[in-house]
Amino acid sequence: MSKGKALVKTFWQLFSEQKWDLAGELLHKDFVAIWPQSRERIIGVKNFIDVNRFYPGNHKITVVHIFEIDHRILTTVWIEADTGQKTFANSIFEAQDGKLLKVEEYWAEPYPAPEWRKQWVEIY
Repeated sequence: MSKGKALVKTFWQLFSEQKWDLAGELLHKDFVAIWPQSRERIIGVKNFIDVNRFYPGNHKITVVHIFEIDHRILTTVWIEADTGQKTFANSIFEAQDGKLLKVEEYWAEPYPAPEWRKQWVEIY
């Protein structure tokens, strides 16, 4: 496993365990997170860690996919929170100097398949 993939895998493990300070140590001093769906930009390690630290509930994270292309690490994770939230997150990480410099994340909550597609699909 590459250093970048190992770094991101460790990041997700620490987030799943709510080990915020340790996760923060994996982030570059110039870290930025971008959430395009809500048009939010989180600048700085402390702000990003605190947004997650103060989320109203705890969550468990399972890495579904992890890929590295050029200098980017892409993941899909499944998140289940004790608040009842269940969602996928697709994240594009960039690393620099052995730390995570940037992440852009897209959230996708599951939903029932529309009835009109029933004849062409299989529900799993």
